[in-house]
Amino acid sequence: MKKNKLINYLLHSIGCIFILFQLFGSVASADYLVYQVSNVQHYDIYEKPQAVYQPTPEPTNRSQNIGKASYYGIQYHGRPTSSGETYDMYAMTAAHPNLPFGTRIRVTNLQTGQFVIVRVNDRGPSKPGRIVDVSQAAAEHLGLLLNGTADVQIDIVG
Repeated sequence: MKKNKLINYLLHSIGCIFILFQLFGSVASADYLVYQVSNVQHYDIYEKPQAVYQPTPEPTNRSQNIGKASYYGIQYHGRPTSSGETYDMYAMTAAHPNLPFGTRIRVTNLQTGQFVIVRVNDRGPSKPGRIVDVSQAAAEHLGLLLNGTADVQIDIVG
């Protein structure tokens, strides 16, 4: 009796392996045949088109670089930015309406002369009449935390 069970088990296992080999072997051959007949390279099918970004030219009018700055803090911490990064209120970053992501800018508080260099990683500011939103860390260095806004000058560093 035990011998019959063992033989049945072995035959069943061999049959299953044979069926799996037939199924997956046929699929592999079909792919290979389609590849050979069409002469299409596989990586062409999955290649993702690259986006072309045109940098915004630096403003020629100096007055475009002077205006009000504000900051965004804890209520946005951990949320995604327009660039896809996660907002970190402790990082030196900024939101600008049209400068390319990754652009480094110097933001200078015109009242105190304090300045910071931040990296643009978001779009904004959301309130009209403002030219830039900076992270809470940058706002602290600029002295914006008490009033929430200040007159600033923006210069593109790189």
